[in-house]
Amino acid sequence: MIKVTDNGFLRAPEPEDLQWLHGIENDASLWYLGISKEPWSKKVLADYLAAQPGNLQRDGQLRLLFVFNGTTAGAIDLFDYDPVARKAGVGILLSEAFRGKGLGKMVLKAFDSYCFKTLGLHSLYAHVPMNNDASIQLFEQSGYRAVGTLEDWVWFDGTHQNAQLFQKLVS
Repeated sequence: MIKVTDNGFLRAPEPEDLQWLHGIENDASLWYLGISKEPWSKKVLADYLAAQPGNLQRDGQLRLLFVFNGTTAGAIDLFDYDPVARKAGVGILLSEAFRGKGLGKMVLKAFDSYCFKTLGLHSLYAHVPMNNDASIQLFEQSGYRAVGTLEDWVWFDGTHQNAQLFQKLVS
């Protein structure tokens, strides 16, 4: 486990997380943030959980869940892992009840430290839709630099929207 706060930590998904994951993966309002645009069955998610812990080298991705005061409060993903260039993408999601409390910043700080110090990554990046002010603020306050705009990157509410590309290099 990776300590985030005195009352929170990151850990690998477990079979008992099925209901939480099913709710998040099937929340159509979040689909614009990822590649998948269709519902996930409990069977598919149960199979995913049964394969955990994932293998970053084999799968090129890693998902950790954020547990706060004994409740699953969010997830953070490492994706597009490139072990040669030592870079990867990062995505973070907190359940609605845990947003706006500064927890995202603490989760991202702990995860960044894990990625840079333990995994030996050199660079992390994130694509943030321009309409997601909270995430833009999170990455800016967490030491990520806006390095570009991805035009028409996200399909949201019936139209293409730009995304901000953020990057953080090991310090």
